[in-house]
Amino acid sequence: MSQALATRIENLQDLCIARLRDCLDPRSGRFARQVRDASWVPMTGPETLAGSAICLIGLGRAGIPPRAVLPDAAGLCRRLAAAIRDEAQPGAVGLVLWANGALRALAPLSLLAEAGFAPEELDLALPGMTTTEVAWLTSGLLHAGVPALRPAAIAALRELESRLNRETLRFAHASAAAPLRLRLRRHIADFSDQAFALQALAFAATVLGDPERRLLADRVGSRMVAAQGPLGQWWAQHDSRGGEVAERYPVLSVQQHSIGPMALRALALAGGRSHAAAASGSRAWLHANELGLDLVEPSSGVIWAGLGRGEGATARRLRQARILAGMPAPDLVTPRLGLMPEMLPRDWGWLLYATALEGSSRPAGHIF
Repeated sequence: MSQALATRIENLQDLCIARLRDCLDPRSGRFARQVRDASWVPMTGPETLAGSAICLIGLGRAGIPPRAVLPDAAGLCRRLAAAIRDEAQPGAVGLVLWANGALRALAPLSLLAEAGFAPEELDLALPGMTTTEVAWLTSGLLHAGVPALRPAAIAALRELESRLNRETLRFAHASAAAPLRLRLRRHIADFSDQAFALQALAFAATVLGDPERRLLADRVGSRMVAAQGPLGQWWAQHDSRGGEVAERYPVLSVQQHSIGPMALRALALAGGRSHAAAASGSRAWLHANELGLDLVEPSSGVIWAGLGRGEGATARRLRQARILAGMPAPDLVTPRLGLMPEMLPRDWGWLLYATALEGSSRPAGHIF
């Protein structure tokens, strides 16, 4: 990352705290308000559960006392765990465990019980999770640091590795035993599936002291970087069967400034290759992109969500249908793109985490 860009992003950290305060919804106690079209609007649905856990992870890694943003972080962890059970959102359990470990809030086994899980039952939920969610679960269990949860962590890690095509070094989006809605696009994986899986492998290699998993993470990281776009873009979707890019857009800012770089940084901290140039290019895209827009607003702490296709719903459905049928139509020229004028709470959370990972010392409760 250039010094100028590093300074710009780092200077946003103080504003992140202010913006996360703005994200708090006093009714639910969650980070459930987002910026859209330069206005604050409420959020609903499972994104508020996962996003709230991500915000707590970011605050913890950045060493920011949670009380600077919210009155009771431990209480929020407990409520999020209960919501996993009440709202039937098992895919968020890894993030809540990770947040709880980062804040050292509650006993991990008690938190799992609040979420409706016994440790030996976690593997039953794995087939219904996306690869991103399995990676989160692996990371959360490893951050819990409880011997009683080590078998569950190993089971989640093996499930994650079973979704890796060893020839293309691409993770599938779901397992062969997944529900139909996930099996329909099992092989069309999101960039997040690749990045969070790489991060989980790096955590596992470090916690378990496993050099073979570090080597595997190294290979996965190199493959991820090889597919990066010419402007540092992390493309949206990848076909795990052939390894090719299945869909380029949208390119999301949170993946550019945080998710991609923090996965590569985890690899380096686990003893793998650095890939510093790829991380630098990833962040540089924020102000040197296809449209020549600067997506960072230093005065407000907002980084606009990214660039997406300017197309109608019918065209989008047809294109997605072609991708699922294995017939993606390659773009011969850059498609018509537009700014995605929003920012979610999770984006500030990952920004805090990724920035802290680059420089600050590791606080208790974190692997890196």
